[in-house]
Amino acid sequence: MSPELNFFITVALIAAATLAGYLARRLRWAPEKAAEPLMTFVLVGGYSSVGFLSIWALRRLDASAAWLPALGAVQVLVMLAACIAIGRLLFADRTEAGLFGVASGMGNNSFTMGAFIVYRIYGAEGLGLANIFCLMWTPLVVLALYPVARAFSTRRPEGTLGRLIFRSIFNWRSVGLPLAAVALVLSARGVPYPRVLHDAHVVDILMFTITPVAFFSIGLRLHLGSVWRYRKSILWLAVTRFGLAAGVGLALAVATRLTPWPLAGLGWNVFLIQAFVPTAVTMVVLANMFHLHPGQASVLFVVNSAMYLAIVLPVVMWLFR
Repeated sequence: MSPELNFFITVALIAAATLAGYLARRLRWAPEKAAEPLMTFVLVGGYSSVGFLSIWALRRLDASAAWLPALGAVQVLVMLAACIAIGRLLFADRTEAGLFGVASGMGNNSFTMGAFIVYRIYGAEGLGLANIFCLMWTPLVVLALYPVARAFSTRRPEGTLGRLIFRSIFNWRSVGLPLAAVALVLSARGVPYPRVLHDAHVVDILMFTITPVAFFSIGLRLHLGSVWRYRKSILWLAVTRFGLAAGVGLALAVATRLTPWPLAGLGWNVFLIQAFVPTAVTMVVLANMFHLHPGQASVLFVVNSAMYLAIVLPVVMWLFR
């Protein structure tokens, strides 16, 4: 498949699913609250299943694969610290500065953007590495981003931070993390990936089922009435997510060349693609949980994602095809 056709199919699928969700809400075919069970299905049933299968199917894991979640975590922490400082300079409102830092630090690395882009370019093998990259996500969100979001919150959620962290780690919605760990063990020990699953293209079917459902649910929550109002945040978020994040990611990848296990080959490409994806869906979740201007967070997510698809993704497809 040509890079041009690949790009068109990717953008068309994401845009059509998001538009369908938006129209379904506007025309009252589906309520906005339907997004919650849909995203729960995507997160628990979809992400966990695809993550387990795609990691298990990997057969060329080496020591350098450990760099993916490690570097991903370091990049989020670096971006979070740097962009909170930038946010304090840009915005007089303390909560808005905190939201900007969280939005800049968190990339949409899962199947709602980064992992799907990797899959469209490199297929199942790239998807497996993308899922290894995402192993850092749940621990990092719970242990680092929860406390930061809480510190900038206008109204803190009920209960202590420790109880919130405990409930999140041991919540049934976090099943994807232990499943991914089991898949890593199966792959490392050479347990054969079931041929019937390969021949039936189960991962491909799941990807083209889960991704539209995810973006449909995003479209259900889409409200675009405040884009101009948040133009300053929108423009600076583009600078940090697509410029600064790319620079930090490249610096971290190059730094691995000073070690005996440098990041290289497909792992290098997967990490760099994931380094500067748009802001994360989880950012909107955190904004709602900790009252970090949730309406603004939704606008930032949608517009930043649209800017990525229109401006950045063509460059990604050209560089990494």
